[in-house]
Amino acid sequence: MKKAAAEDMRKRGRPTGDERAARREQILDAAIDLFLESGYGGVTLDGLAAKARVTKRTIYAYVGDKAAVFEAVVSRLSQQVLPDRRSDGLEALAVRLVMTLHSDTAISLHRMVIAESAQFPELAAGFYASGPERYMARLSELIAENVPDSEATAEQLFALLLGEPHRRRLLGLEPAPTRARAEALARAAVRAMGLDH
Repeated sequence: MKKAAAEDMRKRGRPTGDERAARREQILDAAIDLFLESGYGGVTLDGLAAKARVTKRTIYAYVGDKAAVFEAVVSRLSQQVLPDRRSDGLEALAVRLVMTLHSDTAISLHRMVIAESAQFPELAAGFYASGPERYMARLSELIAENVPDSEATAEQLFALLLGEPHRRRLLGLEPAPTRARAEALARAAVRAMGLDH
């Protein structure tokens, strides 16, 4: 009886860290669906609250306004590429970049940003800062010991990792790469930049 009462008290009290994290993920999952269905301009916090089955107040408390929600969506995607561990080698990071940035979700978000960036320039700026800018910074860190101008080299490598396959993905001309194809693209890009040693 005491255990049930304690659980009821906890449910009425502050959520645990795990519960907060799960609720935030629930909001971001709903946000991705809505952004891809309706575009950035077509999403409202009322609509997001209804889809995520939370209140607007909860969205503000857990994430923020609509711009913050979109940035959180892009940041969550970038966490797939840049997990907390920093012991990865260059090729492992390159493969994750190809797998993630050529994925259906990333391509759909990229298309949406391009379509709506004229009306919402802050959207494009946030997308770039939370995604490509962070990826190039990590690439630069990994090659800094061996390359004099690591920032410029990282930018060139990043461009190779996207390249024509990414353009074809944006245009809907080919499917997301398999793991084997992503590894081949990553290896070829690293080799082309002379960073495969």
